[in-house]
Amino acid sequence: MPRTADAFYRSAVKIGNHPFIEFAGLMNEYIAACQLAHNDGVDFSECNVHNGKTLPLKPFMSDYINEKLECIFSGAKVMATPV
Repeated sequence: MPRTADAFYRSAVKIGNHPFIEFAGLMNEYIAACQLAHNDGVDFSECNVHNGKTLPLKPFMSDYINEKLECIFSGAKVMATPV
């Protein structure tokens, strides 16, 4: 997954569209969340809306994801971390 995200980032930089580059940040944060889940014994590949399983996120992770989404989608805030 990291190699794929890196290849995407390099390609996105060549295109020069900043919001598109932000998708690489989203991919890397997803990879970080998957690693945390894996470390806790959670099968991250099963964490999605279709399976009803949630990928555990730290509050700072959802803040970072929101920052990326706001850049890409001009002000959309769609993530919240359960309290």
